[in-house]
Amino acid sequence: MTTKKTILCVEDEDDLRGDIAEELEAANYRVLQAANGSEALSLLEKHRPDLVLCDITMPGLGGYDVLKALREQGTMADVPFIFLTALAERNDVLTGKQAGADDYLVKPIDYEILLATVAARLDQVARVQTSAVHRAEESWQEILKSSKGRTVDALYKATFAFDRFLVGVVIVDEAGTVRVMNKEAQRILAEEDGLSVTQGVLKGTAVKQNGKLYSAIEKAFEEEALDEIVSFPRNSGGRPYLVLIPGQRFSVEERPEAVVLLVIDTEQRAKVSGDTLVRLYNLTPSETRVALMLIDGKRLDQIAEELEVAQTTVVFHLKNLFRKTDTNRQADLVRVLLSVPLRSAGT
Repeated sequence: MTTKKTILCVEDEDDLRGDIAEELEAANYRVLQAANGSEALSLLEKHRPDLVLCDITMPGLGGYDVLKALREQGTMADVPFIFLTALAERNDVLTGKQAGADDYLVKPIDYEILLATVAARLDQVARVQTSAVHRAEESWQEILKSSKGRTVDALYKATFAFDRFLVGVVIVDEAGTVRVMNKEAQRILAEEDGLSVTQGVLKGTAVKQNGKLYSAIEKAFEEEALDEIVSFPRNSGGRPYLVLIPGQRFSVEERPEAVVLLVIDTEQRAKVSGDTLVRLYNLTPSETRVALMLIDGKRLDQIAEELEVAQTTVVFHLKNLFRKTDTNRQADLVRVLLSVPLRSAGT
């Protein structure tokens, strides 16, 4: 049985909040309601929603305050956040985006658009996380074969072979000291955006997550079946980093000299190369631009505005994308587009 996704709706207008909750519940979502920012923060102390819908202008704590508090919470920095507002000017929309909101719905609310936006954002989160973990697992299986029974020095070349996957590979010893990193890991950790190497040790800014990481590393030296994933929030409020720690004790007699960790930048994982799309599906430049915007989670009206074309033109390109990728739904199209090879780390 599929677990219901939980939506936190923060809106000071009681009737509107009730209507939104009713529509979401009818679409099989579980809804938490808050009449203001303070109530929202109280709920966030007890619940982790899958997505937040939040009004901007409210008495007391406003929408920007709620967003800031959410992004600063290590365990919820990756929760999609959608603003609900009557502020429809372009600058208002840009302000909301720059504050870190994932999307922006203008009142009066079109419930069909609201439900489609919520579904698209939740699907995007699942897609990015799943594709990141799956690709990392594929990479891990290959490097695991290389690491069995080998020393750290022997792993050096194998580690750098995984740059093409845009998967960070970090090899640590029992003290947690980093012995080897590939270029993708160096790129991620050099950003110091919630995960870095401090005094030679891999650390995040979230203390609780560090405890989980070090506990998992310790187990990795003793277990073969371990399959731990630790999420580290970004200081900037973007999508989190994932660190995968599989078990690496291959036998009772053979204790590893070091263990291999995989570091995933979930934002980078969602990026694909326009050139690759052109090559694989024979797309025109306009179709490629529309495809890349769809991957970024933009709606058709947003694409039309950014490209300065009529929405009917965007729909025309969308139909061509369906035909060329052998799909007939937007969700399926985005899944196909995200399955193509990632751009290289240097682009």
